[in-house]
Amino acid sequence: MEMHQVRYFLAVSEAHSFTRAAERCHVSQPTLTAAIKKLEAELGGPLLLRDRGGAKLTPLGRLVLPRLQRIDDESRSVALIAENHRRLKQVPLRVGVLCTIGPARLSGYLAAFRAVAPGVEVELQVGTRDKVLRHLEEAEVDLVITHAAAPTPDWCVVTPLYDERYLVVLPPGHRLAAQDTVRLAELSDEPYIDRLSCEMREEVGALCTSRKVALYATYRTEREEWVQSLVAAGVGFAFMPEHSLLPGAATARPLVEPSLQRTVSLLRSGDRTTPPVAKLFWRTLLESAGRPRPGT
Repeated sequence: MEMHQVRYFLAVSEAHSFTRAAERCHVSQPTLTAAIKKLEAELGGPLLLRDRGGAKLTPLGRLVLPRLQRIDDESRSVALIAENHRRLKQVPLRVGVLCTIGPARLSGYLAAFRAVAPGVEVELQVGTRDKVLRHLEEAEVDLVITHAAAPTPDWCVVTPLYDERYLVVLPPGHRLAAQDTVRLAELSDEPYIDRLSCEMREEVGALCTSRKVALYATYRTEREEWVQSLVAAGVGFAFMPEHSLLPGAATARPLVEPSLQRTVSLLRSGDRTTPPVAKLFWRTLLESAGRPRPGT
Protein backbone atom coordinates (compact mmCIF):
# COMPACT_ATOMS: atom_id res chain seq x y z
CA MET A 1 0.00 0.00 0.00
CA GLU A 2 1.38 3.39 -1.00
CA MET A 3 0.25 6.78 0.25
CA HIS A 4 -0.71 8.09 -3.16
CA GLN A 5 -3.09 5.14 -3.58
CA VAL A 6 -4.72 5.93 -0.25
CA ARG A 7 -5.10 9.60 -1.16
CA TYR A 8 -6.58 8.83 -4.55
CA PHE A 9 -9.16 6.55 -2.92
CA LEU A 10 -10.02 9.19 -0.31
CA ALA A 11 -10.38 11.82 -3.01
CA VAL A 12 -12.88 9.67 -4.95
CA SER A 13 -14.85 8.86 -1.79
CA GLU A 14 -15.13 12.58 -1.04
CA ALA A 15 -15.82 13.80 -4.59
CA HIS A 16 -18.02 10.80 -5.60
CA SER A 17 -16.35 11.06 -9.00
CA PHE A 18 -13.20 9.63 -10.54
CA THR A 19 -12.98 12.61 -12.88
CA ARG A 20 -13.24 15.27 -10.17
CA ALA A 21 -10.90 13.31 -7.89
CA ALA A 22 -8.26 13.15 -10.63
CA GLU A 23 -8.53 16.92 -11.09
CA ARG A 24 -8.10 17.53 -7.35
CA CYS A 25 -5.08 15.22 -7.23
CA HIS A 26 -3.58 16.78 -10.39
CA VAL A 27 -3.23 13.44 -12.17
CA SER A 28 -4.89 11.90 -15.18
CA GLN A 29 -8.00 9.80 -14.62
CA PRO A 30 -6.35 6.59 -15.96
CA THR A 31 -3.46 7.08 -13.52
CA LEU A 32 -5.85 7.52 -10.61
CA THR A 33 -7.98 4.54 -11.63
CA ALA A 34 -4.93 2.28 -12.02
CA ALA A 35 -3.64 3.23 -8.56
CA ILE A 36 -6.99 2.46 -6.94
CA LYS A 37 -7.20 -0.89 -8.73
CA LYS A 38 -3.78 -1.81 -7.30
CA LEU A 39 -5.03 -0.85 -3.83
CA GLU A 40 -8.17 -2.98 -4.33
CA ALA A 41 -6.05 -5.93 -5.45
CA GLU A 42 -3.89 -5.61 -2.32
CA LEU A 43 -6.94 -5.41 -0.04
CA GLY A 44 -8.69 -8.28 -1.79
CA GLY A 45 -11.87 -6.67 -3.08
CA PRO A 46 -13.45 -3.63 -4.76
CA LEU A 47 -13.60 -0.41 -2.78
CA LEU A 48 -15.61 1.73 -5.19
CA LEU A 49 -18.47 1.15 -7.65
CA ARG A 50 -19.58 3.37 -10.51
CA ASP A 51 -23.25 4.00 -11.26
CA ARG A 52 -25.36 6.81 -12.62
CA GLY A 53 -25.12 8.70 -9.33
CA GLY A 54 -21.30 8.64 -9.41
CA ALA A 55 -18.73 6.64 -7.49
CA LYS A 56 -19.97 4.91 -4.33
CA LEU A 57 -18.25 2.97 -1.61
CA THR A 58 -18.62 -0.79 -1.47
CA PRO A 59 -19.13 -2.50 1.92
CA LEU A 60 -15.36 -3.10 2.02
CA GLY A 61 -14.76 0.52 1.07
CA ARG A 62 -16.96 1.72 3.97
CA LEU A 63 -15.04 -0.53 6.37
CA VAL A 64 -11.57 0.68 5.41
CA LEU A 65 -12.45 4.36 4.83
CA PRO A 66 -11.98 5.58 8.44
CA ARG A 67 -8.76 3.62 8.86
CA LEU A 68 -7.30 4.89 5.59
CA GLN A 69 -8.34 8.40 6.60
CA ARG A 70 -6.37 8.04 9.86
CA ILE A 71 -3.37 6.77 7.91
CA ASP A 72 -3.53 9.82 5.67
CA ASP A 73 -3.94 12.16 8.66
CA GLU A 74 -0.93 10.62 10.41
CA SER A 75 1.15 10.83 7.25
CA ARG A 76 0.36 14.52 6.85
CA SER A 77 1.08 15.12 10.54
CA VAL A 78 4.50 13.47 10.24
CA ALA A 79 5.26 15.53 7.14
CA LEU A 80 4.27 18.72 9.01
CA ILE A 81 6.52 17.83 11.95
CA ALA A 82 9.41 17.23 9.58
CA GLU A 83 8.75 20.50 7.75
CA ASN A 84 8.53 22.43 11.04
CA HIS A 85 11.80 20.87 12.14
CA ARG A 86 13.46 21.86 8.88
CA ARG A 87 12.14 25.41 9.24
CA LEU A 88 12.84 25.49 13.02
CA LYS A 89 9.16 25.93 13.88
CA GLN A 90 7.79 24.40 17.08
CA VAL A 91 11.06 22.53 17.57
CA PRO A 92 11.90 21.68 21.19
CA LEU A 93 15.39 22.50 22.46
CA ARG A 94 16.44 21.31 25.91
CA VAL A 95 19.28 23.19 27.58
CA GLY A 96 20.85 22.27 30.91
CA VAL A 97 21.95 25.28 32.95
CA LEU A 98 24.15 25.24 36.05
CA CYS A 99 22.08 26.43 39.01
CA THR A 100 24.65 29.04 40.09
CA ILE A 101 24.60 30.81 36.72
CA GLY A 102 22.40 33.86 37.08
CA PRO A 103 20.07 35.10 34.35
CA ALA A 104 21.36 38.67 34.23
CA ARG A 105 23.77 38.16 31.31
CA LEU A 106 22.45 34.93 29.86
CA SER A 107 18.94 36.33 29.33
CA GLY A 108 20.24 38.70 26.66
CA TYR A 109 21.79 35.82 24.75
CA LEU A 110 18.55 33.85 24.96
CA ALA A 111 16.66 36.88 23.64
CA ALA A 112 19.06 37.01 20.69
CA PHE A 113 18.32 33.36 19.93
CA ARG A 114 14.59 34.05 20.16
CA ALA A 115 14.99 36.75 17.51
CA VAL A 116 16.82 34.33 15.21
CA ALA A 117 14.54 31.31 15.78
CA PRO A 118 11.17 32.50 17.14
CA GLY A 119 9.52 29.13 16.52
CA VAL A 120 11.87 27.13 18.73
CA GLU A 121 10.55 26.09 22.14
CA VAL A 122 13.44 26.29 24.62
CA GLU A 123 13.27 24.34 27.88
CA LEU A 124 15.84 25.33 30.52
CA GLN A 125 16.64 22.54 32.96
CA VAL A 126 18.47 24.08 35.93
CA GLY A 127 20.57 21.88 38.21
CA THR A 128 23.94 21.12 39.73
CA ARG A 129 26.97 20.56 37.51
CA ASP A 130 26.87 16.79 38.01
CA LYS A 131 23.17 16.70 37.22
CA VAL A 132 23.27 18.72 33.99
CA LEU A 133 26.31 16.75 32.74
CA ARG A 134 24.52 13.48 33.47
CA HIS A 135 21.48 14.71 31.55
CA LEU A 136 23.75 15.62 28.62
CA GLU A 137 25.37 12.19 28.65
CA GLU A 138 21.95 10.49 28.74
CA ALA A 139 20.61 12.75 25.90
CA GLU A 140 18.00 14.29 28.19
CA VAL A 141 19.29 17.72 27.16
CA ASP A 142 20.84 18.85 23.87
CA LEU A 143 23.38 21.32 25.29
CA VAL A 144 24.66 22.48 28.65
CA ILE A 145 25.72 25.89 29.94
CA THR A 146 28.00 25.48 32.95
CA HIS A 147 31.28 26.31 34.62
CA ALA A 148 33.52 23.87 32.76
CA ALA A 149 35.98 23.27 35.58
CA ALA A 150 38.20 20.20 35.56
CA PRO A 151 37.60 17.38 35.37
CA THR A 152 35.40 17.60 32.28
CA PRO A 153 34.42 14.24 30.73
CA ASP A 154 36.34 13.24 27.59
CA TRP A 155 33.14 12.95 25.56
CA CYS A 156 32.30 16.66 26.10
CA VAL A 157 33.00 19.34 23.50
CA VAL A 158 33.63 22.57 25.42
CA THR A 159 33.64 26.15 24.14
CA PRO A 160 34.04 29.18 26.49
CA LEU A 161 31.11 31.59 26.44
CA TYR A 162 32.09 34.38 28.87
CA ASP A 163 34.19 35.07 31.96
CA GLU A 164 32.87 36.58 35.16
CA ARG A 165 34.50 37.86 38.33
CA TYR A 166 33.59 36.92 41.86
CA LEU A 167 32.24 39.80 43.92
CA VAL A 168 31.89 40.41 47.63
CA VAL A 169 28.19 41.07 48.27
CA LEU A 170 27.85 43.29 51.34
CA PRO A 171 24.97 43.98 53.73
CA PRO A 172 23.48 47.49 53.76
CA GLY A 173 25.69 50.05 55.50
CA HIS A 174 28.69 47.74 55.74
CA ARG A 175 32.02 49.45 56.51
CA LEU A 176 33.64 48.03 53.34
CA ALA A 177 30.95 49.41 51.02
CA ALA A 178 32.82 52.72 50.77
CA GLN A 179 35.72 50.98 48.99
CA ASP A 180 35.96 50.28 45.26
CA THR A 181 37.35 46.79 45.89
CA VAL A 182 37.58 44.40 48.85
CA ARG A 183 40.70 42.44 49.75
CA LEU A 184 40.17 38.90 51.02
CA ALA A 185 42.11 39.67 54.24
CA GLU A 186 39.60 42.40 55.10
CA LEU A 187 36.83 39.79 55.40
CA SER A 188 38.39 37.77 58.21
CA ASP A 189 35.94 37.15 61.09
CA GLU A 190 33.08 38.79 59.16
CA PRO A 191 29.66 37.05 59.35
CA TYR A 192 29.38 34.97 56.19
CA ILE A 193 26.58 33.40 54.08
CA ASP A 194 27.86 30.06 52.77
CA ARG A 195 26.66 29.21 49.24
CA LEU A 196 26.49 25.40 49.34
CA SER A 197 25.76 25.10 45.62
CA CYS A 198 28.87 27.08 44.59
CA GLU A 199 31.07 24.89 42.40
CA MET A 200 34.14 26.89 43.58
CA ARG A 201 33.24 26.59 47.27
CA GLU A 202 36.14 24.28 48.12
CA GLU A 203 38.57 26.47 46.21
CA VAL A 204 37.41 29.55 48.14
CA GLY A 205 37.67 27.67 51.43
CA ALA A 206 41.20 26.46 50.68
CA LEU A 207 42.22 29.98 49.69
CA CYS A 208 40.93 31.40 52.98
CA THR A 209 42.70 28.69 54.96
CA SER A 210 46.02 29.30 53.17
CA ARG A 211 45.78 33.03 53.91
CA LYS A 212 44.57 32.57 57.48
CA VAL A 213 41.26 34.29 56.73
CA ALA A 214 38.64 33.09 59.21
CA LEU A 215 35.04 33.01 57.97
CA TYR A 216 32.12 32.35 60.30
CA ALA A 217 29.16 30.93 58.39
CA THR A 218 26.05 32.41 59.99
CA TYR A 219 23.84 30.68 57.42
CA ARG A 220 24.31 28.01 54.76
CA THR A 221 21.95 27.50 51.84
CA GLU A 222 21.86 26.04 48.32
CA ARG A 223 19.38 28.65 47.09
CA GLU A 224 20.91 31.68 45.37
CA GLU A 225 17.88 33.89 46.00
CA TRP A 226 18.09 33.10 49.74
CA VAL A 227 21.75 34.10 49.76
CA GLN A 228 20.96 37.53 48.34
CA SER A 229 17.96 38.00 50.60
CA LEU A 230 19.97 37.12 53.71
CA VAL A 231 22.72 39.54 52.72
CA ALA A 232 20.12 42.26 52.12
CA ALA A 233 18.70 41.55 55.58
CA GLY A 234 22.11 42.24 57.12
CA VAL A 235 22.86 38.66 58.20
CA GLY A 236 26.30 38.56 56.58
CA PHE A 237 28.26 38.90 53.33
CA ALA A 238 28.64 36.39 50.46
CA PHE A 239 30.89 35.66 47.51
CA MET A 240 28.92 35.58 44.25
CA PRO A 241 29.62 35.59 40.50
CA GLU A 242 28.94 39.07 39.15
CA HIS A 243 26.18 38.06 36.72
CA SER A 244 24.30 36.10 39.37
CA LEU A 245 23.34 39.32 41.15
CA LEU A 246 19.91 40.73 40.46
CA PRO A 247 20.14 44.39 39.31
CA GLY A 248 20.00 46.78 42.25
CA ALA A 249 19.53 43.96 44.76
CA ALA A 250 22.70 44.48 46.83
CA THR A 251 25.98 46.35 47.25
CA ALA A 252 28.81 44.40 45.64
CA ARG A 253 32.52 45.05 45.22
CA PRO A 254 35.13 43.09 43.21
CA LEU A 255 37.23 40.69 45.27
CA VAL A 256 40.96 41.41 44.99
CA GLU A 257 44.20 40.15 46.48
CA PRO A 258 43.47 37.62 45.21
CA SER A 259 40.81 38.00 42.54
CA LEU A 260 38.65 35.05 41.52
CA GLN A 261 36.79 34.38 38.30
CA ARG A 262 35.11 31.55 36.46
CA THR A 263 34.50 30.76 32.80
CA VAL A 264 30.96 29.92 31.76
CA SER A 265 31.04 27.52 28.80
CA LEU A 266 28.84 25.74 26.30
CA LEU A 267 29.05 21.95 26.32
CA ARG A 268 27.73 19.34 23.92
CA SER A 269 28.29 15.63 23.49
CA GLY A 270 30.95 14.57 21.00
CA ASP A 271 29.52 11.05 20.92
CA ARG A 272 26.35 11.92 18.99
CA THR A 273 25.16 14.22 16.24
CA THR A 274 24.09 17.67 17.38
CA PRO A 275 20.59 18.63 16.12
CA PRO A 276 20.43 21.59 13.71
CA VAL A 277 18.50 23.71 16.20
CA ALA A 278 21.16 23.07 18.86
CA LYS A 279 23.88 24.09 16.41
CA LEU A 280 22.03 27.34 15.74
CA PHE A 281 21.67 27.95 19.48
CA TRP A 282 25.39 27.30 20.00
CA ARG A 283 26.36 29.66 17.17
CA THR A 284 23.95 32.42 18.24
CA LEU A 285 25.13 32.43 21.85
CA LEU A 286 28.78 32.59 20.84
CA GLU A 287 28.05 35.48 18.49
CA SER A 288 26.06 37.28 21.20
CA ALA A 289 28.93 36.87 23.64
CA GLY A 290 31.41 38.16 21.07
CA ARG A 291 33.29 34.87 21.12
CA PRO A 292 34.91 33.48 17.96
CA ARG A 293 33.43 30.22 16.79
CA PRO A 294 35.76 27.21 16.86
CA GLY A 295 37.56 26.92 13.57
CA THR A 296 37.03 30.58 12.62
